[in-house]
Amino acid sequence: QDNKKVSAVWIATVYNTDFPKVKNNADAQKKEFIDYLDKLKDLGINTVVVQVRPKSDALYKSNINPWSDVLTGVQGKDPGYDPMKFMISEAHKRGMDFHAWLNPYRITTKGTDLNTLCENHPARKNPDWVISYNDALYYNPELSQVKDYIASTVKEIVDNYEVDAIHFDDYFYPNNYPL
Repeated sequence: QDNKKVSAVWIATVYNTDFPKVKNNADAQKKEFIDYLDKLKDLGINTVVVQVRPKSDALYKSNINPWSDVLTGVQGKDPGYDPMKFMISEAHKRGMDFHAWLNPYRITTKGTDLNTLCENHPARKNPDWVISYNDALYYNPELSQVKDYIASTVKEIVDNYEVDAIHFDDYFYPNNYPL
Protein backbone atom coordinates (compact mmCIF):
# COMPACT_ATOMS: atom_id res chain seq x y z
CA GLN A 1 0.00 0.00 0.00
CA ASP A 2 3.00 2.32 0.21
CA ASN A 3 2.64 3.36 -3.43
CA LYS A 4 -1.14 3.35 -3.47
CA LYS A 5 -2.82 6.40 -4.95
CA VAL A 6 -4.94 8.01 -2.26
CA SER A 7 -8.38 9.19 -3.31
CA ALA A 8 -9.80 10.70 -0.16
CA VAL A 9 -12.67 12.71 1.21
CA TRP A 10 -12.82 14.64 4.46
CA ILE A 11 -15.96 14.13 6.56
CA ALA A 12 -16.52 17.06 8.92
CA THR A 13 -18.43 16.58 12.17
CA VAL A 14 -18.15 20.05 13.72
CA TYR A 15 -21.57 21.73 13.51
CA ASN A 16 -22.79 18.30 12.23
CA THR A 17 -21.61 19.56 8.83
CA ASP A 18 -21.29 16.22 7.03
CA PHE A 19 -21.92 13.69 9.79
CA PRO A 20 -24.00 12.88 11.74
CA LYS A 21 -27.09 14.56 10.40
CA VAL A 22 -29.21 12.77 13.04
CA LYS A 23 -28.41 13.19 16.73
CA ASN A 24 -29.12 10.78 19.58
CA ASN A 25 -29.88 7.78 17.35
CA ALA A 26 -27.08 5.22 17.01
CA ASP A 27 -28.88 3.13 14.38
CA ALA A 28 -29.61 6.15 12.18
CA GLN A 29 -26.01 7.35 12.53
CA LYS A 30 -24.67 3.92 11.55
CA LYS A 31 -26.96 3.78 8.50
CA GLU A 32 -25.97 7.31 7.51
CA PHE A 33 -22.26 6.43 7.66
CA ILE A 34 -22.73 3.18 5.74
CA ASP A 35 -24.63 5.07 3.05
CA TYR A 36 -21.76 7.58 2.82
CA LEU A 37 -19.18 4.82 2.50
CA ASP A 38 -21.14 2.95 -0.17
CA LYS A 39 -21.54 6.11 -2.26
CA LEU A 40 -17.89 7.08 -1.79
CA LYS A 41 -16.69 3.58 -2.70
CA ASP A 42 -18.76 3.76 -5.91
CA LEU A 43 -17.01 7.06 -6.72
CA GLY A 44 -13.57 5.47 -6.35
CA ILE A 45 -12.73 6.94 -2.94
CA ASN A 46 -10.35 4.66 -1.03
CA THR A 47 -9.74 6.80 2.08
CA VAL A 48 -12.02 8.63 4.50
CA VAL A 49 -10.63 11.33 6.77
CA VAL A 50 -13.16 11.67 9.58
CA GLN A 51 -13.16 14.49 12.11
CA VAL A 52 -13.20 12.48 15.34
CA ARG A 53 -12.12 15.24 17.74
CA PRO A 54 -13.74 18.51 16.65
CA LYS A 55 -13.75 20.51 19.92
CA SER A 56 -11.52 18.73 22.43
CA ASP A 57 -14.24 16.10 22.54
CA ALA A 58 -14.51 12.67 20.99
CA LEU A 59 -16.42 10.55 18.52
CA TYR A 60 -14.74 7.56 20.17
CA LYS A 61 -14.55 6.01 23.63
CA SER A 62 -11.95 8.03 25.50
CA ASN A 63 -10.61 8.29 29.01
CA ILE A 64 -9.20 11.74 28.16
CA ASN A 65 -11.80 13.58 26.05
CA PRO A 66 -15.57 13.67 26.64
CA TRP A 67 -18.11 12.42 24.11
CA SER A 68 -18.82 15.03 21.44
CA ASP A 69 -22.13 16.88 21.47
CA VAL A 70 -22.46 16.28 17.71
CA LEU A 71 -23.51 12.71 18.55
CA THR A 72 -26.30 13.36 21.05
CA GLY A 73 -26.70 17.11 21.38
CA VAL A 74 -25.14 16.94 24.87
CA GLN A 75 -21.39 17.02 25.39
CA GLY A 76 -20.25 14.12 27.56
CA LYS A 77 -23.33 11.96 26.87
CA ASP A 78 -22.53 8.39 25.78
CA PRO A 79 -24.09 7.78 22.35
CA GLY A 80 -24.65 4.10 23.10
CA TYR A 81 -21.96 2.84 20.72
CA ASP A 82 -18.38 3.61 19.75
CA PRO A 83 -18.71 5.60 16.51
CA MET A 84 -15.03 5.47 15.52
CA LYS A 85 -14.79 1.71 16.11
CA PHE A 86 -17.88 1.27 13.93
CA MET A 87 -16.63 3.66 11.22
CA ILE A 88 -13.21 1.98 11.04
CA SER A 89 -14.78 -1.47 10.77
CA GLU A 90 -17.14 -0.38 7.98
CA ALA A 91 -14.39 1.45 6.07
CA HIS A 92 -12.03 -1.52 6.30
CA LYS A 93 -14.81 -3.93 5.19
CA ARG A 94 -14.90 -1.92 1.95
CA GLY A 95 -11.12 -1.87 1.53
CA MET A 96 -11.01 1.81 2.49
CA ASP A 97 -8.47 3.42 4.80
CA PHE A 98 -9.68 5.35 7.83
CA HIS A 99 -7.80 8.48 8.88
CA ALA A 100 -8.64 10.10 12.22
CA TRP A 101 -8.81 13.90 11.90
CA LEU A 102 -8.15 15.85 15.10
CA ASN A 103 -8.43 19.54 15.81
CA PRO A 104 -5.73 19.74 18.45
CA TYR A 105 -6.33 23.16 20.02
CA ARG A 106 -9.93 24.24 19.41
CA ILE A 107 -12.19 24.03 22.46
CA THR A 108 -15.20 26.03 21.27
CA THR A 109 -16.28 27.49 17.97
CA LYS A 110 -18.14 30.30 19.76
CA GLY A 111 -18.36 31.28 23.39
CA THR A 112 -15.83 31.67 26.18
CA ASP A 113 -17.65 30.32 29.25
CA LEU A 114 -15.83 27.19 30.46
CA ASN A 115 -18.89 26.30 32.55
CA THR A 116 -20.82 25.45 29.38
CA LEU A 117 -18.43 22.51 28.85
CA CYS A 118 -19.24 19.19 30.49
CA GLU A 119 -17.72 18.67 33.94
CA ASN A 120 -14.98 16.26 32.82
CA HIS A 121 -13.85 18.40 29.88
CA PRO A 122 -10.05 18.89 30.00
CA ALA A 123 -10.37 22.65 29.44
CA ARG A 124 -12.81 23.02 32.31
CA LYS A 125 -10.53 20.96 34.57
CA ASN A 126 -7.44 22.93 33.44
CA PRO A 127 -8.48 26.54 32.81
CA ASP A 128 -4.83 27.69 32.89
CA TRP A 129 -4.32 25.81 29.59
CA VAL A 130 -6.93 27.98 27.84
CA ILE A 131 -6.76 31.13 25.74
CA SER A 132 -9.87 33.17 25.05
CA TYR A 133 -9.72 34.95 21.71
CA ASN A 134 -12.24 36.31 19.25
CA ASP A 135 -15.21 34.93 21.25
CA ALA A 136 -13.86 31.37 21.28
CA LEU A 137 -11.60 29.15 23.40
CA TYR A 138 -8.35 27.46 22.38
CA TYR A 139 -5.62 25.54 24.15
CA ASN A 140 -2.33 27.37 24.47
CA PRO A 141 0.03 25.35 22.25
CA GLU A 142 3.07 26.86 23.98
CA LEU A 143 2.37 24.97 27.23
CA SER A 144 4.08 21.64 27.83
CA GLN A 145 0.93 20.38 29.60
CA VAL A 146 -1.08 21.03 26.43
CA LYS A 147 1.53 19.28 24.28
CA ASP A 148 1.42 16.29 26.64
CA TYR A 149 -2.39 16.28 26.55
CA ILE A 150 -2.42 16.27 22.74
CA ALA A 151 0.25 13.53 22.63
CA SER A 152 -1.76 11.46 25.14
CA THR A 153 -4.86 11.90 23.00
CA VAL A 154 -3.04 10.61 19.92
CA LYS A 155 -1.49 7.73 21.88
CA GLU A 156 -4.91 6.72 23.21
CA ILE A 157 -6.28 6.59 19.66
CA VAL A 158 -3.41 4.63 18.12
CA ASP A 159 -3.31 2.21 21.07
CA ASN A 160 -7.04 1.47 20.92
CA TYR A 161 -8.08 1.85 17.27
CA GLU A 162 -6.90 0.49 13.92
CA VAL A 163 -6.57 3.93 12.35
CA ASP A 164 -4.50 4.16 9.18
CA ALA A 165 -3.36 7.73 9.85
CA ILE A 166 -3.78 10.75 12.14
CA HIS A 167 -4.42 14.24 10.73
CA PHE A 168 -4.13 17.54 12.57
CA ASP A 169 -6.08 20.46 11.19
CA ASP A 170 -5.47 24.00 12.40
CA TYR A 171 -7.68 25.84 9.90
CA PHE A 172 -9.73 27.41 12.67
CA TYR A 173 -7.03 29.75 14.00
CA PRO A 174 -8.23 33.32 13.55
CA ASN A 175 -6.16 36.12 12.06
CA ASN A 176 -3.75 37.72 14.54
CA TYR A 177 -3.87 34.72 16.88
CA PRO A 178 -2.21 36.02 20.08
CA LEU A 179 0.87 33.74 20.18
